[in-house]
Amino acid sequence: MRALALIFGLMTMGAEAQEQVMGVVSDGDISVGVIWEVQDSGVVGRYQLRNAGAAEVYVFDRLYRTSVTGFRTVDPDYAWHWLEPDGVFRVAKFVPQVPAGKKVESPEVAYARVLAAGAVLEGRVLLPGRLDQDLPYGVTPPLAAVTAITSIVLSVGYAEVDPQVEATEIKAGDEVVLSLPYGWLIGQQRIVSAEPQALAVPMQR
Repeated sequence: MRALALIFGLMTMGAEAQEQVMGVVSDGDISVGVIWEVQDSGVVGRYQLRNAGAAEVYVFDRLYRTSVTGFRTVDPDYAWHWLEPDGVFRVAKFVPQVPAGKKVESPEVAYARVLAAGAVLEGRVLLPGRLDQDLPYGVTPPLAAVTAITSIVLSVGYAEVDPQVEATEIKAGDEVVLSLPYGWLIGQQRIVSAEPQALAVPMQR
């Protein structure tokens, strides 16, 4: 759990900050369910995010890939992924905190979609047939690869919409995503996770 908290950047969030983050959104308002399938092309996860609360939230499930020239391309099927203890494989779409002591010119962010009160958003994750590990900022995976994972779990970052925070629209293929200030993102983000699902998939070693 400590490794997970450090990756998500949750260790620094104290009780006072947690109260500020909550606002109108309560624990349990946001949930995520996912169906995983192993196909010839790889592992596919189709997920639904549900908002049972009374407030709009931003969902940080639109990651991007960066070319050698620095150009960003939003990839709606992309997610960070790594191995955890007991063969659990974590798949995550969120805004990562800059690792302590690391200097970066442009922090990693995730672009957002709006999940309205009472609404549902759908998305997809694509992973290779032989699973690798890919963490933000090139962080070394906390565990070495195993022959095969035993279960898989999806986590997604979200935050209550604050109308006073400027969101910039970005065209990404057939959809429009939102770019928000990193400082606000990292301070307000919360994480929701699906129930782990048993799944035996080989890893690259």
